[in-house]
Amino acid sequence: MPETGYQVLNSEREEEVHFQFTPNIARNRWNHIEDLDTFFTRIYLYHQRHGFICLILQSTLDLLQVIFLLVFSLFLFYCIDYPVLFRDKPADSSRVMNGTDKVRLSDVFLPASKCTSKFTFFTYLYMIPLLMFAFFRLMKVFNVAYHFADIKAFYNVALLIPDKELQNYTWREIIHKVIEAQKEQNMCIHKLDLTELDIYQRILRTKNYLIALVNKSVLPTHFNIPFLGDVIYFSHGMKYNLNLLLFWGPWSPFENNWHLKPEYKQPGKRLELARSMRKTISWVALINILLSPVIFTWQLIYKLCDNAQMVRNEPSVLSIRMWSLYSKIYLRHFNELDHELSARLSRAYVPAAKYLQSFAAPVCVIIAKNTMFFTSAIMVPIIAMTVYDDSILSIEHMITILSGLSLLFLICRSLVDDDKEIVCQESLMNAILTEVHYLPDSWVGKAHTQQVSNQFSQIFPFKANYLFNELISPIVTPFILFFWLRPRSLEIIDFYRNYTAEVAGVGDVCAFSMMNLRKNGNPAWRSPGPSSPGTPTAKLPQVDQAEDGKVEMSLLSFSVRNPTWDPVDIEAKEFVDEIIAKTRQKYSSTSNSIINPFQHHDMIGSTLNIAEIPSCLIGLDQSTRLLHKEGLTGRPNRINCSSIMRSSVFSTNDYLTSIEVNQSALLLHSIHRKQLDERGNNTSSSISQSALKTNTNLQERTPLLKPGARII
Repeated sequence: MPETGYQVLNSEREEEVHFQFTPNIARNRWNHIEDLDTFFTRIYLYHQRHGFICLILQSTLDLLQVIFLLVFSLFLFYCIDYPVLFRDKPADSSRVMNGTDKVRLSDVFLPASKCTSKFTFFTYLYMIPLLMFAFFRLMKVFNVAYHFADIKAFYNVALLIPDKELQNYTWREIIHKVIEAQKEQNMCIHKLDLTELDIYQRILRTKNYLIALVNKSVLPTHFNIPFLGDVIYFSHGMKYNLNLLLFWGPWSPFENNWHLKPEYKQPGKRLELARSMRKTISWVALINILLSPVIFTWQLIYKLCDNAQMVRNEPSVLSIRMWSLYSKIYLRHFNELDHELSARLSRAYVPAAKYLQSFAAPVCVIIAKNTMFFTSAIMVPIIAMTVYDDSILSIEHMITILSGLSLLFLICRSLVDDDKEIVCQESLMNAILTEVHYLPDSWVGKAHTQQVSNQFSQIFPFKANYLFNELISPIVTPFILFFWLRPRSLEIIDFYRNYTAEVAGVGDVCAFSMMNLRKNGNPAWRSPGPSSPGTPTAKLPQVDQAEDGKVEMSLLSFSVRNPTWDPVDIEAKEFVDEIIAKTRQKYSSTSNSIINPFQHHDMIGSTLNIAEIPSCLIGLDQSTRLLHKEGLTGRPNRINCSSIMRSSVFSTNDYLTSIEVNQSALLLHSIHRKQLDERGNNTSSSISQSALKTNTNLQERTPLLKPGARII
């Protein structure tokens, strides 16, 4: 046998070969991922939902919830002998052996054969959608197990982050590791280097479109209801149907996750596409009407199971405030992830709640106080007789009466604030604006009015209002789809055609999410310069501009939160540098005094929220002003912020970044108001007072582009 150049490998050599071979496999494993939208979204969800085990556990329990509610609802309807339970008829005599009339569970619960024999056609009609939903949830469990196993491997192998260390990384650190992994894994073959904006735009592609649709008032969210006036309504059921129509469904404008269908970019087909969309919306509305009884029953049972015990133990929970679903779209920046928005709204919760609490409702307070008196007067003798002889509780409905009176007393007690503090609504509104960054400019100087309070309460409603809106959603949504959304089909088609930009390596995105000041900015949100009247931005048609300074505010927020990202547009870069420089100059004393954000949170918040002393505080002494400041950023806000900072997605750097974003947002609003004031003064000599009011109306909305408008 001739000699060869091969040698027998010892154990050490085998380990060396194995060590060198593994990275080659890993290097090719995530090469050229076709659907990067879904891949990056799963990377984000994997981090935010705390890893593989939590994802599997949550999806499994979601499936069990559906199965449990289906079985339990059928059990309540068909498997309990209610006449026996309420003693309207005696139990089976063969079971009464001890001479007592005690009812056992075996007397009340019917056997399975008797339960199923009561099923009717409507029972099966009720079961079919829920069984289909349970089947989809089961498929979701397998889908999560299969796809997130790959994401787990990506974290462990490509990012070198084991699951036990996942909570020690912020999202900013994760995204930087993903950008570095692109150089080795080559996940996107269209671009060698990824940026933070590329990843954000893929994760938030549909949400950016939804934000823009609301920003340009294309979607029906405001309704003029008789006797109620302008009402904002936007439920989870409505949002699900919109996603199905506009993004997910086979009839949606998207041919896949990252590209619009070609015909939606052609002006000549707009009328044909609008007719098709109107027909689709009609069918979806009809399906919603047919399924509304099932969905309503399902939601009623689910909400009762989810909230009944909490309401029973603490009825005042219904009177707490919460941010509405509409506010989470209206107040959201372009390219802002869920946890970033949640952090802002959490910090704004305390001043928002105090602002609405500062408006006394004399009629409600009087009624609540007198109701408390009457309920107490009824409960006292009942409780006294119970102490003497507890057999009184066996009287029919006595426990129900006591429970109802206690519930009514606690609800009325939550409406009566005996220790109402004196607050300044303008300061509170300024504190809210510091965190949420978007509020109608028509509210400026009018925060003390009942009209502004009523409008703000619609984006920050009571939990009871929120639950009610969600319960009636199956009934209301079909009518909104048919009578309000269907007539706007042509506007939606025009919106997609005129506000879509194709980005290399990313696909079709909402043009506003590019944060291009030259194409979609609003010069009223920037400092006037010597060259501003001749710039393309100043000549930009108002129809191309995002409303409420959304592009400028989004660009500023994204740039501050991602300091390694550089805007491609020179004008955008100059704008960000200018605003940040002015912000640091104006608030330099606050920034330099930060040593420990936990200890200095009150001071920072006070400086931010009352950067400019409102007129209602002028003339008060220093101690009174400090009292107002403490009311804005007192202990509840500090606890709330601390809980955020201790989470895995919020670090001290994130906290300091949020401070700078808030300062920049306030500066941007002050520039905007100054611009509007100057614009009004310059035009006052040439136009009438009524026209001036129209031109300076900060809530002006412009129509979409007409058929002959340009295509992005």
